[in-house]
Amino acid sequence: MQKRKKTSNTKNIIVLILLALAAISAFFYLNTGKISEKTAAISPEQEREKLQEKVDVLEKNLPLEKSQEPSGQPEGLPGQAESEPGADKQRAQEPVNIDPCQERATRLDTFFAQLDGKDYIVDSHLDGGSKVYLTAILNKILENKPKITREKDDLLSILQNAAHFFRILGEKDILILKKIMTNEKEHYEPVLADFFNLFVYRENCLHINYPIQLPLEDMYSYAVYFLDTLGGQAYLFRREPALRTLMKYYSVLVLDQANMKNANPLGIDIRYHLNSLIEELNSLSGLQDKEKYLDNLLKLQEKYEKLYGK
Repeated sequence: MQKRKKTSNTKNIIVLILLALAAISAFFYLNTGKISEKTAAISPEQEREKLQEKVDVLEKNLPLEKSQEPSGQPEGLPGQAESEPGADKQRAQEPVNIDPCQERATRLDTFFAQLDGKDYIVDSHLDGGSKVYLTAILNKILENKPKITREKDDLLSILQNAAHFFRILGEKDILILKKIMTNEKEHYEPVLADFFNLFVYRENCLHINYPIQLPLEDMYSYAVYFLDTLGGQAYLFRREPALRTLMKYYSVLVLDQANMKNANPLGIDIRYHLNSLIEELNSLSGLQDKEKYLDNLLKLQEKYEKLYGK
């Protein structure tokens, strides 16, 4: 009897142990399934996103290098501490689209605006301001050209040419123009240069539609008047040396333009006037761009010597 009881107890213990092992195995089996399900539920894209978030956090906490520190202002502005080698030079070499016609027109408008602020112009009460007034004066001058042929046939023609501007403008306008010439001597050179360049390149400047127009035919008449008539030379001798020389200089340039466009019907020989003006400029002081004028005249002298000889 005791042996049977011991055998029965032993069997019961073994059965309990087996049940316990089975329960433990089942527990681990279920948990392992849940873990794999969770792992499978996380996609590769989600893993990458989580990884990127960690990288972003690390980058924010890393110290910036000196070259990456914010400067507090946009690149390229004055005051920037450092710039790439050669960057300034490269920017300076970049082509800038500039309209030379508009530049000249703007400078002339600036001159007229400054003129309108002068006391002697204000006191003259010019209708429409100096630009409108001088445009009207210039148009009147171009419409009433001087006599440039057979002037020496009679004394009256010479006298009329000598008093040409007074005859067509009158005393009031002559006095205003004299005031401008007296008070604006420092503007002679830049203003005349802009006027002449607008004339030379007027075919390329039609989009500007500037109110002052200088046709070649009219400018040719006045170039011949100043260079080749007794009345024109008498008028120039009454002007101060710097203005007189500038008027001769631009008259020679107009004559050159006429030659280039076969628009010199009187056949005026430019070489004499070139040589005379070069000598005059060499002995003159007071012109800011004297060397530029001489350089241009010497190039023209060489050009015509090659064409026609000395």
